[in-house]
Amino acid sequence: MEADRDSSVISSPLTRRRFLGWLGWGSFVLAMGGIAQSVPYYLKPQLTYEPTTTFTVGRPADFQVGEMRPIEAKRVFIFRTPQGFQALSMVCTHLGCSYKPFGPPSQEYPLVHALCPCHGSVFARDGRVLGGPAPRPLPFYELTLTPDGRLQVDSAKTVPNTWYLTADGQQIEGPTPDGSDIKFS
Repeated sequence: MEADRDSSVISSPLTRRRFLGWLGWGSFVLAMGGIAQSVPYYLKPQLTYEPTTTFTVGRPADFQVGEMRPIEAKRVFIFRTPQGFQALSMVCTHLGCSYKPFGPPSQEYPLVHALCPCHGSVFARDGRVLGGPAPRPLPFYELTLTPDGRLQVDSAKTVPNTWYLTADGQQIEGPTPDGSDIKFS
């Protein structure tokens, strides 16, 4: 009789209740496995979606003394002066427009200046706001030399407008830029 009982347990048909029970437990186990697998990625993300703040712009020998070179893709101006190099943001501090390159003095602005075409802000070569709605001066970015001798800008680090990077990689303090260091063609 016990043999008949054991064989009936083994060969019992799969009922709807038993199938749904297994389906429910299987779904629960899969869900818990997915959560357990995603917890480490939540605690320590693998990707960063922010662009890098450092970029290279060339070798010191690529720049002539008196040159003002816009790097459009990175929205920065590189100046080579007799004292050294400076990197100045090309982004207006009002609403983030790119302003035009610096031009010679005019009747309205007797200093070397740059105009923002969007809302009319005007900036001096030393970054000061000369006119318009811009609330802050333009930031100067830190420049360094890479180990292979290229100029590297870090747009996350600002420096005073009197800091220069020499061609041999030394950061020095120099005069406040007034625009006399730019050769206009």
